[in-house]
Amino acid sequence: MNSRTRVLLTVLSTVIGGLSLILYTTISHNILFKGLSFCTSSMQELFFGSTAFFLSAVIAGFISTLIVVKDNFLPLFLISLFIIGEFLVLTSSGHWHGPVWFETGLYLSHIGGLWIGCYGAVKFPLAPM
Repeated sequence: MNSRTRVLLTVLSTVIGGLSLILYTTISHNILFKGLSFCTSSMQELFFGSTAFFLSAVIAGFISTLIVVKDNFLPLFLISLFIIGEFLVLTSSGHWHGPVWFETGLYLSHIGGLWIGCYGAVKFPLAPM
């Protein structure tokens, strides 16, 4: 694979992985659970909402790794940096829906889910080589 193709696939994988993470997170947060919040949601909603957040990151990591043909982890690093940047912006602005430890756990589950999705894509038997 030449360098232009690698750069194109890296950019495409980063954009599509990031957009799919945003899409699935928005679906699980705003549509399925209608504004998941530690203070106002029930325990069942918190459990299923947090699980949906984690699964959205797993799916995004899987998609991103399959696009980049399993040998380049730069898109996942960039998406992880985006998640950390979003966390820092929300921390500095004070825009929280619950305790800091709960929001930190959600963002850490996003990062962990991305990398678990990457691992699943690498081990996926039908993935392109």
